[in-house]
Amino acid sequence: MSLLSALVPLLRVYCIGLRVILHQLRRRFQPRCAPAPVSPETSAQSRAGAPSLSPVFPTQNGKVAIVTGGTKGIGYQTVRHLARLGMHVIIAGNSESDGQEAVRKIKEETLTGKVEFLYCDLASMKSIRQFVRQFRAKNCPLHVLVNNAGVMLVPERKTEDGFEEHFGLNYLGHFLLTNLLLDTLKQSGTHSHSARIITVSSATHYVGKLHLNDLQSRCSYSPHGAYAQSKLALVLFTYRLQHLLTANGSHVTANVVDPGVVNTELYKHVFWVVKVVKWMTAWLFFKTPEEGASTTIYAAVSPEMEGAGGCYLYNEERTKSADLAYDEELQRRLWTESCKMVGISDEASRLP
Repeated sequence: MSLLSALVPLLRVYCIGLRVILHQLRRRFQPRCAPAPVSPETSAQSRAGAPSLSPVFPTQNGKVAIVTGGTKGIGYQTVRHLARLGMHVIIAGNSESDGQEAVRKIKEETLTGKVEFLYCDLASMKSIRQFVRQFRAKNCPLHVLVNNAGVMLVPERKTEDGFEEHFGLNYLGHFLLTNLLLDTLKQSGTHSHSARIITVSSATHYVGKLHLNDLQSRCSYSPHGAYAQSKLALVLFTYRLQHLLTANGSHVTANVVDPGVVNTELYKHVFWVVKVVKWMTAWLFFKTPEEGASTTIYAAVSPEMEGAGGCYLYNEERTKSADLAYDEELQRRLWTESCKMVGISDEASRLP
């Protein structure tokens, strides 16, 4: 691998990261509008000490959500807030101890028993299928699926199925999980209340390149390039999924969110210099995990998003993703190849 092929993705990722940080900094110091009045329906949520997100969303009693990677960071804050709203939330994660600790903390804070943990290693197709079997055995509906878990800038290594880890865990794991849960989501959605699929990508997708002939980065591995590719794949997947859901007349929507640059544990594989700078400046430049979760929560429960799919959301607003992500032929080809990789039938081949 040449120095240039490693340096270009690195520079692209850090440049887009810097742009996002500067945007966050400007936004942090912009004058804030006065908060909207809180309705009686949701005022109890505020009194109970719910996270200080704006706006305050309606209660979600009776609804069920699955959140991958819900034990820490953005995922934990997502679970915490959805539980506050009355949802029955299932955390899907690969650490039993972290999962049970997250459940304990959220139950203590929310005083609700509607949070539980089920083991799911997204780097293992076998584990994903086992998780889905366990969930189906509960015979409960599924109204919200949050594809949140991920790894970032890990050294070159493979999942147990032989996939490059960024592509295998960040993208293929969620691709398989979503497809295996689609029937339940379709059965749970209604004309007035669609089931929702929310997938967490990032601004790095803007500089990502999808190498259909080398999705596993075998020819030349760059952790920055592999990470950006996995995040671009998630956007392409979301758009194709929404197209198929619409074609089938399903009451399910699929959207992708960009949390921004957030102070989480994902940065453990960055250069030591970056770690030092982050440690010194994150309080000012980075979003907190709670702030990072706000757009995911908005996509999951906001009445404004009812029936809306195929959107790229940033700071709780619809915005434009990378031009490449709108390439319908690329979406179709990635979907077909992904079905082959995870071993499911490509029913989409019979649709336009």
